[in-house]
Amino acid sequence: MTGVHPLGAVAPTRGRPRDPGLEGRVLDAAIDLYAETGWAGFSFEAVARRASVGKASLYARWPTRAALLAQTLETRWLTVGRIDTGSLRGDLTAPAQMLFDIQTGPRGGAGRWMAMDGSLYPEVQAVAAPYKEATVRQGRAIARRAIARGEVDASVNPGLLMDLLVGAVGNHTGTTPERLRAAMIAKKDAFIDALVRAVLLGVGAREAAVGD
Repeated sequence: MTGVHPLGAVAPTRGRPRDPGLEGRVLDAAIDLYAETGWAGFSFEAVARRASVGKASLYARWPTRAALLAQTLETRWLTVGRIDTGSLRGDLTAPAQMLFDIQTGPRGGAGRWMAMDGSLYPEVQAVAAPYKEATVRQGRAIARRAIARGEVDASVNPGLLMDLLVGAVGNHTGTTPERLRAAMIAKKDAFIDALVRAVLLGVGAREAAVGD
């Protein structure tokens, strides 16, 4: 109960102060854990242990581990909805870099687990399906903004544009032999620049037509 200070000020409430960084630590721990273990190892106990927080703190914020996974994907996986650089080149470069970094980093396993877990666990499918649909919509919005700005013709298929980009990054990072991966990662910027240029040319972007 809040008391009154003798001088009239409100005395501070006793108890542990709220930790402003707790949610971020939990979400980081959750994506790292899911990338390693998938749904089978994704428990509140395991996340709490990795984040160095009490399980009660998790239950106070997320009613189920599916709710925790949903927010984890929305904030720690492919956050395409946050991308809006004002140009098609920038809007293609940003997700390409994001996808490349994820698929070559320690969290890359999350995508593979989602594909497997979605067919085994209805609760994961319920989380993954709307997340994937939202990501696709966000990606297609990149093309629609470019059309609205006059950077590409209205005839450009938004889905095809993103397929060109995402498919190329996925193939490049997924099929490069292990012995060449270090070199591949070192050449990331050059690869993405060349890829974006190729996509711009492929969809007849005004920028590509007039040159850099």
